[in-house]
Amino acid sequence: MSRAISRLVEACNRLSITQRSQMHYLRPPPASSILPPCPVPSTIIIEQRFPTNGSYHFPQPSVSIDLPSLENPQQVYTFPTLHRSPMVAPGLDITEILEKLAPTVEKNSVIAPGNSNKAPMWLSPRLLTIRRKKMKKHKRRRRYDRDFFKYQKYHREKKLKAEREFQKRMKSLLTELEAFDPEKYVKDTIRMANKEWQDELAPTGRKLYPHWSRFMSLEQLYGLPKSEYIDKRSGLPTPEEAEQIKALKEKYAKLYRRK
Repeated sequence: MSRAISRLVEACNRLSITQRSQMHYLRPPPASSILPPCPVPSTIIIEQRFPTNGSYHFPQPSVSIDLPSLENPQQVYTFPTLHRSPMVAPGLDITEILEKLAPTVEKNSVIAPGNSNKAPMWLSPRLLTIRRKKMKKHKRRRRYDRDFFKYQKYHREKKLKAEREFQKRMKSLLTELEAFDPEKYVKDTIRMANKEWQDELAPTGRKLYPHWSRFMSLEQLYGLPKSEYIDKRSGLPTPEEAEQIKALKEKYAKLYRRK
């Protein structure tokens, strides 16, 4: 019987240690590699005598058990590593550390700007111009606010007038389209193409002046023999004319061109 009770006590101790370890992992992440001090589990003293009725009541422990709190001021980082780095205390000479942490800042002296005698800026004409423009803008806005409905009526009538002109033009085009006779148009075109103009007046009613090509050909105009050959070199200068043209160009360049 005593052996069974001792096993039960060991199981209770293991259960309390497991719960304590779970609460330890639920705490916020620690801040160093040093473990916080855990409360020492109190040993429960159990009497060896047992009641005759077979029921046994465990006595209350005399030492209070403090569970780890959620708000732990000492945060510990416990990362699983094979080799923990040793903690070394800082040396006695910390002047270099202080110089690095709080360096002395050399502040430059502040000098007030000098009172130089600058020429004054005369802006009276410019200020008058700005005021005149602002007043014109102000009056224009007031006039627009006052005659707002008048301007709306003007724009509305302007749009209606443009719409009426458009409808009128479309109606005239539709009337012309309905009155168009394609057969008559083709006959008039053929008749005008076959007509020989021998009247003194043009089709528009103006006086018809004959072109010079009606009375003479190009050969007669330039005094050339009549032929169907077109000389591509016509109009080009001869060697003698080329020399004269070159001399005239040089003379012009010497007299009038910039050097």
